[in-house]
Order: sequence, then structure tokens, then C-alpha cells
Amino acid sequence: MEDKQISLPYDRLSIVLAFITLSMGFIYLIPVAGNVPTGNFFGFMLNLQIDVYTLLIGFLTLLSLAGTIWVLQAYPTTQGEKQAFWQLLPQCILPVMSVFVFSFALRGMERNNVWWVVYAMGSVLFGIILAAEFYAQEISTVQHPLTTIGLIGLSHALFLILAVVAKTIPLRIYVIFPLVFLASGFTALRTIYLRLRGGWRFEYALAVALMSAQTAIGLHYFFLNPVQYGLLLTGALYVLISLACGFIQRLNKSDLILEPALMLGLTLLIILIFA
Repeated sequence: MEDKQISLPYDRLSIVLAFITLSMGFIYLIPVAGNVPTGNFFGFMLNLQIDVYTLLIGFLTLLSLAGTIWVLQAYPTTQGEKQAFWQLLPQCILPVMSVFVFSFALRGMERNNVWWVVYAMGSVLFGIILAAEFYAQEISTVQHPLTTIGLIGLSHALFLILAVVAKTIPLRIYVIFPLVFLASGFTALRTIYLRLRGGWRFEYALAVALMSAQTAIGLHYFFLNPVQYGLLLTGALYVLISLACGFIQRLNKSDLILEPALMLGLTLLIILIFA
């Protein structure tokens, strides 16, 4: 590609942000459903709630996916051809995840002034992530390392928010496991790609997702407040991703353990502060 300044498609970005922001605002207006249907599955009582909130979150997820693809397709390619939507799906992981996480958080929050603060944060963060993903499409030739670092940091921040909200509501085990599995899997898949400058390692992302989900179940039975739970789970996710990248790069033992050990120590230190 020629060395020229690439600018954001502000017209597309503003339209997508307007639709996402307006749709997320409807969560405040819809009243909470009253009765939750209960089912029995081999002796286990399952509280299955499929209400307007659930449908709205699903609609927001699909809307953010379509809007993200539309914005990313404005990126000028070498051949000048529009990229197919399936080629852009990896870059859609974090923008779509941000909308899902904040919609999930807003669903469980009390309707007060704090709700509007979180709502504004979610809208702004979605725009920032979408803009960063626009510039990071050609990761092999990206000239802004801060973009990559920012995306990795934001992906873990989103996972932290999701973990804290899941512990605050709280959710049942059969909901936490698939929720953490999917969130950690997508986070690992995108983070490994960014850290290694290309290459989708689905097998490592799957392994990280399984271990993260199992860790979430184990931590669920400890007497931890939501912040401690989220920090421990996010720290564990970072450690697992770091080890996966180390194994892929075939680092020696000292280099392989150094980063995960530092992150684990930092996580425990922060948890002691919130104890």
C-alpha cells in the first residue's frame, strides 16, 4: 500500500455510533421482567430468563457486528477492492464484545445516575475500539504500536467488567461457564493475533477458554467480592495468554515464566489492596 495518510470514515462511524447509542438507551426504558420461568433438567433447577432485555442485547450484538463491518470496509486496500464480510470478522471481536459487555452490565444495574455514566462510557469505548480496529486491519504493516497495545489492554478491561458484573448480579454456574468460555476465548484469539503480528491460533485460544472457564467456576465458590473475583479471573486470563504466546514463540523457560509471574504478583498485590 502506498505510504499515505489514512483517515477514519467519520460519516460511517457517526451513523453507527448513533444507532448503537440510541439502541443501548432503550435498556433504561424497558421495565424489568417479573416472573422467571423455572425448569428441571436431570434434577437441576434452571432459571431460564428470556425477556425483552435478552432480545435487545441480541439485537445490539447483531447491530454492532453489521455496523463494525460497514466501517471497516471503508479501509483502502492495495487492490482497491472491498473486503468480504467474513474477512473482517476477526476485527469485529472487540467492538462487538464491548457492546455486549456494557449492555450486559447495564441490564443488571439500578436505574440511577451511575447507570448513565456507565452508558456514556460504553458508547465512547465502543467508538474508540472501532477506530483502533480500523487502523489495525493490516497488522503486519501497522505503524502505530500504541494501537495494538491499546486494543490488548481494552480487551482485558472488557473481560474484567464482564467478570465483575457476572459476580455482582450474581449468575448461576451454568450461565457463568459458557459466558466466561466465550469471552475469554474471543479475547485470547484476538490478543494472540495482535501480539504475534498475525496468525490465528484457534487451538491455543480454545485451551485458554477452557482453563479460564474452569477457573471461573472454582473462584465462584470462594468468598470473594466482585472486584477481587474479576481481578483474579482477568489476571489468570492474562497469564494463560502470555504462556500461550510463549509456547508458540518457543521461548526458553526463564523468558516464558517471567511475564506471567510478574502479572500474577501484580494481580495479587492489587487484590490485597481491595481486600
